[in-house]
Amino acid sequence: MKQGHRSGGKYVASHTTLIPAAATLADIAEKQPEVKKIALGFIKAGLPSVGGKRRAKITEHPSNLFISVRDNTSTQMMVLYTADTEKTKRTIYRGGKKFGIEVSFVKSTDETKR
Repeated sequence: MKQGHRSGGKYVASHTTLIPAAATLADIAEKQPEVKKIALGFIKAGLPSVGGKRRAKITEHPSNLFISVRDNTSTQMMVLYTADTEKTKRTIYRGGKKFGIEVSFVKSTDETKR
């Protein structure tokens, strides 16, 4: 498989490119049986450098998780459709930590539910 690209299986839509940090988290999620679908968002590149720091913010919604992933100079959104949000959050947190990605959790508000 081409590095930075994912398609088929649990991946939905035609957008298949991932930034490196998002690719790591998507690979972790894809291996989890409770994750049913992974939807990839567009990449926003050319952002100011964060000194190589990689991080992700997870916002929980009913039966899915929105994950905003920040790499050194780019960002990307992913949506994980899961049968067990708590287990998926724990798995993403532990896997991200193992690969040097700081994972945090954001409370869902009425504005993010739209």
